[in-house]
Amino acid sequence: MIASKNRSYLARIRPGWKFGALLVLSIGLYLINSWLILLSIFILSVVLLLTARVDFKQLRMPLLSLAMILSVVFILLGLQTDWTKAVVSVLRLLTMCLLAYSVSLTTSFDAMLELFQQVASPLRFIGANPAQIALGLSMTIRFIPELKKVYLEVREAQHARGLGNNPLAVSVPLVIRSLKIADETAEALDARGYDSASYQR
Repeated sequence: MIASKNRSYLARIRPGWKFGALLVLSIGLYLINSWLILLSIFILSVVLLLTARVDFKQLRMPLLSLAMILSVVFILLGLQTDWTKAVVSVLRLLTMCLLAYSVSLTTSFDAMLELFQQVASPLRFIGANPAQIALGLSMTIRFIPELKKVYLEVREAQHARGLGNNPLAVSVPLVIRSLKIADETAEALDARGYDSASYQR
């Protein structure tokens, strides 16, 4: 999920600062063991997401999936360790996800692509092409929701055939359609004359 147009205060902050802050905060969360402090940070992350002025229709399915996954994590950790540690772990993961949503939904695709290229620019001295690395990373992010959409379509189709509980019935068509998307993307890049040769200084 990447923002197209967003006029919130968070959207006006440079992408490098946002992603840098996200990295520092994510590391910092794992240095905190108090569930009360983590709960306070979680509430702040919710407020930050609310002030980002994003379309919450985009977040409905991701948040629902996240809640289901973290519920399982919470139960398993609670049974294997103790419930306080389970609360701490879930608060960490949930807060990081909300912060990541706030950053990604207020950063345009072009800004993210430019940031990736800047981060990868030192690799040019070992013969790598920063533009290609940035394109690869951005396309990976771009196709995550696309593949999720394909998965839901395949699962729905197989469920209608009575094969929804068969992993192979879902995974095989999903792999085939994913490879087809990758092949079409490669053909489109080739048609536009995209050079896959290494970066030349």
